[in-house]
Amino acid sequence: MDDFADRTYPIREDMGFQQRSWRAERIGWIAMALVLVAALAGVFFHGPASHRIARSADNYLAIEYERFAHKTALTHFVIRISPPVADQVLVRLSPAFAATHDIESVEPRPIRSSGGSYGLEYVFARSAAGDLTVYIAARPKRFGVMSLHVEVEGRGAMNIAQLIYP
Repeated sequence: MDDFADRTYPIREDMGFQQRSWRAERIGWIAMALVLVAALAGVFFHGPASHRIARSADNYLAIEYERFAHKTALTHFVIRISPPVADQVLVRLSPAFAATHDIESVEPRPIRSSGGSYGLEYVFARSAAGDLTVYIAARPKRFGVMSLHVEVEGRGAMNIAQLIYP
């Protein structure tokens, strides 16, 4: 009898266990590949899956932001208000925005700004072209799903959601 054909000599093989191990290994490879593809697509931060532009129904207001961000990493919000715009434009950010983000910079510089229980209010002068684009750089202070409300007086309001990773 040939000893190499015998699955019990010199050590007994459990082929059922071996096949389950191979299956678990393949599932692990597929899971790692899916995580890699998601990361490259931007699900964990910058990328096409993260970049979002929300527009109002009348198309006068658009907010460009990142759906996915990391706690303490700089994230950007771009608020675009189409012409015609009044000489001064009031942009109000919800109290949730102030509670969840540390604002590092606002461009252009507002004429006036204030904060209170209603949130943060910024008053801007319109551009020479009659439109207004506001750039806000902020760092999230906590993680989780954040629902933020942005209102532009005379142009409407929008809610956006952002997932902040730890």
